Amino acid sequence: MVQLGELLSTIPLITRVYLILSSTLMVLCSLDVISPLSLYLNWNLVLTEHQYWRLVTCFLYFGSFGLHFFWDAYVLIYYCSSLEDVTFRNNSADFLWMIIVSCLMLLVVSYVFGGIYFYSSCIINVITYVWSKNNSSTRLTIFFFTIKASYLPWVLTLLSLIVDYNSNDNFLGILVGHIYFFFTNVFPLMPIAKNTQIFKTPSILKWLLKQE
Repeated sequence: MVQLGELLSTIPLITRVYLILSSTLMVLCSLDVISPLSLYLNWNLVLTEHQYWRLVTCFLYFGSFGLHFFWDAYVLIYYCSSLEDVTFRNNSADFLWMIIVSCLMLLVVSYVFGGIYFYSSCIINVITYVWSKNNSSTRLTIFFFTIKASYLPWVLTLLSLIVDYNSNDNFLGILVGHIYFFFTNVFPLMPIAKNTQIFKTPSILKWLLKQE
């Protein structure tokens, strides 16, 4: 337990909280304490039965004990930690706001089009896409193959197709990640934008997380 605590202490705050919450849901569902049926996003139950927790749990549940969960957990720990600890270093509020904005965009897509019950994999793909854009020249190795980081989201999508996961999660995550990155890093530099920050982090969030 001491070693586990030491390991968790090395993970940045937002990533650590996300990992703990998702791991807790995985354990509870694996032990049949709660059912995944009470966690998935169902707009009818949200709006008519006031089961508002589904708006959050659909982003936290990565599946029960198994390969899929551990793969997503690995990606979460590695890329989410790197993004929070390097790209968003000393800017935890901005990082959390990126996740919140991405979740809100996914909820809008879900309400309009539906079709996906859990959006945890989508968030993972948002994170890996934003990481790849901020580390595009980095080279990394996946299953003995060395690739540029800019290709990471597409390689992960290909792997998902091979193991028969839902590729819609990947494409939707890439789309949302691109929208966030574009309006945060590209659009403000355009003359028409006049340095407008569409996804500007709320001051209250910066105050809560003590970000300058």
